[in-house]
Amino acid sequence: MRQTAPNRWSIVAGGMICQFCAGMLYSWSLYVKPLVETYDWPQNSVTLTFSLATFIIPIVMIFAGRLLPRLGPTKTALIGALSLTAGLALSGFARSLPLLYLGYGVLGGIGVGFIYGVPIATCVKWFPDKKGLISGLSVAGFGLGSIVFAPICTALLAAIGPSATFLVQGGITLAGMLIGAPMMKAAPDGYRPPNWSPPEPAAGTKPRDFTSLQMVRCRQYWFLLIMYLFANVAGLFIIGHASPVSQEVAGLTAAQAGVIVSVLSIANTCGRFLGGAASDRLGAARVVTILYIADAVLLLALPMMGQFALIALGIGGLAVCFGGMMGAYPSIVLDYFGPTHYSTNYALVFLAFGFGGLIANQTAAVSLSFRGSYTLAFLVIGGMCVVGVVMSLLSRPPEAPKTAL
Repeated sequence: MRQTAPNRWSIVAGGMICQFCAGMLYSWSLYVKPLVETYDWPQNSVTLTFSLATFIIPIVMIFAGRLLPRLGPTKTALIGALSLTAGLALSGFARSLPLLYLGYGVLGGIGVGFIYGVPIATCVKWFPDKKGLISGLSVAGFGLGSIVFAPICTALLAAIGPSATFLVQGGITLAGMLIGAPMMKAAPDGYRPPNWSPPEPAAGTKPRDFTSLQMVRCRQYWFLLIMYLFANVAGLFIIGHASPVSQEVAGLTAAQAGVIVSVLSIANTCGRFLGGAASDRLGAARVVTILYIADAVLLLALPMMGQFALIALGIGGLAVCFGGMMGAYPSIVLDYFGPTHYSTNYALVFLAFGFGGLIANQTAAVSLSFRGSYTLAFLVIGGMCVVGVVMSLLSRPPEAPKTAL
């Protein structure tokens, strides 16, 4: 079915606004020290809040993905907006760790879980001709939220403290979502842009379009899940430990390490856009292979980057790779398993994000416990990326399902 869509770029803009609001949740690390100092809570207990949120996000995405075709993008995103805003508001009034966990960790994680997949699933269906670029733009908005909000959050924390800053963040989130969510509209079934036709399938093959049950019964799903797990372990390790890693390896001061964290945030956002755009030109599978090779080389070389410029290059490069993976994998899922059930199917693959964060943190903790440094973590996670290179070279799309479920 061929229809015109003069406003499809405005749909992308709405999706990026929603992702921007959800991405502000990634300013969490700025809250940790002020919360510890204000309420005398143990730092390890405070940092558990964000681990809880990152574990909940991909699980909720599965449920949100099933609701999206029935409710549409606007209503699904607004459910997430209400949960995220309520979580930030509760965090602002929290005077105990359980309330903070419930607010920022549980309600915040649920909110982002509802929001995150909506722009990706919605926008790529409007742009079958540029699905890699649009996937990259959609997830780049998430990274942009943490970059732009970070200096605002830092100033607010110094001026009004963490509790009031949570409330301000909640207000910004709600206002932004009320603007962005109504801009997103579902594409008509089978939509094609003017003057574009889908590539003809190879002779003797059928179009691939899997239900979620068909997908999880397919070995390619589990293969892809493990591959994506390795990418998330590498990315979330460096995001969660960039400051102490740079201080350990290059002997930087805390202030210098803060600059490295800013470099990481910018590089991660750029990588999301570049990974998606490169997928359209080179193919998403080839892009992922290149990124795994770069990840492995940088992680194994990181202990030798003993100067500011080198550690900035190493950590920035790893952040670009992680962002690139986040931009490329949505295209792979679409290519492998089709568009009809894409929102739920991508959420099931995105489970790698939640488990990747847990494995990254545990690997870092074990390395510090046994070696007193991150050296062991570099080797273990670098080895995972080497396996990721091999798996990406072996990965092939599944055959079309034989029967509907």
